[in-house]
Amino acid sequence: MTLDYAFIYKDVNDSFPFDLDAECTEIHDLNASMQCLFATTVEDCVEIIEYLDYNYYIFCSLTVDRITLGTTTLIIWLAMLFIALGVTSNYFLCPALFTISNHLGLSQNVAGVTLLAFGNGSPDIFSSAAGLQKASAELAIASLVGAGMFVTSVVAGSVFFTQNFTLMIRPFLRDIGFYIIAIAWTFALFSTGTSYLYHGIGFVALYFMYIIVVLGSRFIYLNRQKQKDKEKDQEKDSEKKEQEEKKDSKAENSEKPSTNSDITVDKITYDNDPEATAVVLKAFYFGGFEWVDGGRRLSKAHIRLDERRRSRQNSIFSVDGSIASNEKNGSCQSIQTKGMSSTEKLTPAINDDRGEFYEFLVKVCPVNTEKWQNLRWYKRFIVICKSPAILIMRLTVPVLDTSADDLYWNRLLICTQCITGPVFISLVSEYAFYMIGDVFPVFILLLAVSVCCSVMVYCTSDRDTPPTYHWLFAYLGFGVAVTWIYCLANEIVALLQVFGVIFSLSDAILGLTILAWGNSLSDFLSNIAVARKEFPRMAISACFGGPLLALLLGLGIPCIIEIIKGHAPAPFPLIFSSQFIFLFCAIMIGLFTTAFLMIAWKFHTRRAYGIFLIILYVVFVTLSILAEMKVIDLPV
Repeated sequence: MTLDYAFIYKDVNDSFPFDLDAECTEIHDLNASMQCLFATTVEDCVEIIEYLDYNYYIFCSLTVDRITLGTTTLIIWLAMLFIALGVTSNYFLCPALFTISNHLGLSQNVAGVTLLAFGNGSPDIFSSAAGLQKASAELAIASLVGAGMFVTSVVAGSVFFTQNFTLMIRPFLRDIGFYIIAIAWTFALFSTGTSYLYHGIGFVALYFMYIIVVLGSRFIYLNRQKQKDKEKDQEKDSEKKEQEEKKDSKAENSEKPSTNSDITVDKITYDNDPEATAVVLKAFYFGGFEWVDGGRRLSKAHIRLDERRRSRQNSIFSVDGSIASNEKNGSCQSIQTKGMSSTEKLTPAINDDRGEFYEFLVKVCPVNTEKWQNLRWYKRFIVICKSPAILIMRLTVPVLDTSADDLYWNRLLICTQCITGPVFISLVSEYAFYMIGDVFPVFILLLAVSVCCSVMVYCTSDRDTPPTYHWLFAYLGFGVAVTWIYCLANEIVALLQVFGVIFSLSDAILGLTILAWGNSLSDFLSNIAVARKEFPRMAISACFGGPLLALLLGLGIPCIIEIIKGHAPAPFPLIFSSQFIFLFCAIMIGLFTTAFLMIAWKFHTRRAYGIFLIILYVVFVTLSILAEMKVIDLPV
């Protein structure tokens, strides 16, 4: 149909009446009758198509008087894509990475700056990868720096405004110092006008340098703590000897050491530890996981561990409820919502045995039917918006939740995911359409293997008890969740580029506003919620550590992906516009001002400074939008 339509509009020289190498935004220079042909033939318009052809929908399927209706539909669809991206990252990828970290025996700090940092920054990382893949480096970098500007100003300002507190000195200086270096490096790349793939390797190298500094300072801190503990023990021994020399009673000699010894138990807490890494905060907040020291193997023995966990409710920090007594003293071994995981909170409890299939339906159901009547109207609206994404993810992504009493085990659901997960990955990667010997399709072979694996899991497992190989599904869940995030990020970037064509907006303004806001919303919710629960230092650490790792990984990982694909280290052309100069100047002003004032105030925060940071961001966004609309010229 499109080919016939295109043939009609070719002139006598068998060419189109417009330049096929033109920018897609030039579609507005044509009359309505030619816009459909332009949108379906010009290379710049065709390249932005990912899975759905939005250009055809807007410029071919709709008439001119229905463009507003079509645009509104696309805006709603964009919001749903952002919701699905957040749901997949927070509720499915983070549990998989958390379980993998426990299974590999990684410590909390090592996992925090490696696997969980990747999970938290996955929306930014894959959005950046999608932008670079679509030859839109401006969109990718603007989203990363714009998200950092939003988090370090609006989110950090909101945390500062909640209460006055004292910063953790070394983590604050470390994170803000590395972040300034990363931002300066990114600005230097724009000043040259070209970015090569090996520049991304440099960002990865800076990321590993950050890991070395974190773990090194952590090692030094722990050694100092041990030395202090030894000195305290020596003082106690000397006091004990003095008491014995004074012939005090045996009761006094036994009571005093026991009283003092309990005071220093586990003083290295998450919020009070100067070397704590709080970039994993979003994973904790949305998942409600508890760290398993030593990385115990996830098997039947883990059920008994969960039974013991229920008897330690006083060591659990609740985001939704009150803080237990230990947390009031600063102890935060885990961030967990009343012993209930994110998946459990959306699933109704099973009070009676109605069969295995009924349990499967309960696990798949995205709405907690028992709590629905008690929810307020806005919470019901949020649940409804999340429901489609949660339903699809639960049918395809295995979840092994260590905070759930049953590790979120359901035999029928796992068997279903053994089929849907691999099939989905093969369809997205397009390997399913390959032919073996030009005769047998790969899809049929993969489907047969998946069905066999599903039958094997059903026959070798019990209905109520996870098998010993249950931990393997965490790796499958990781692969499927990453594939979903990759698809969603690519679709979001493609849709944003279509909005750029419709409204004649640059990639820079789309990246530093819509894409940055969508990817940073979960950071805002998690950091503010934890700050209000008397853990502001943990929240402010995440405000600077999170954007730092997102920037380093967001620019580094896409370059590594391109190298793995076998692409030559071709340069990405960068447009050094006034919009980017203003963006880098604004974020540098915020970072240097924060660092200088915190040092001048001896790292004691003030609530008024939070208001200043929020005003700074509002002024920045207002000027950027006015400049994009050609109302003003940026003062750079």
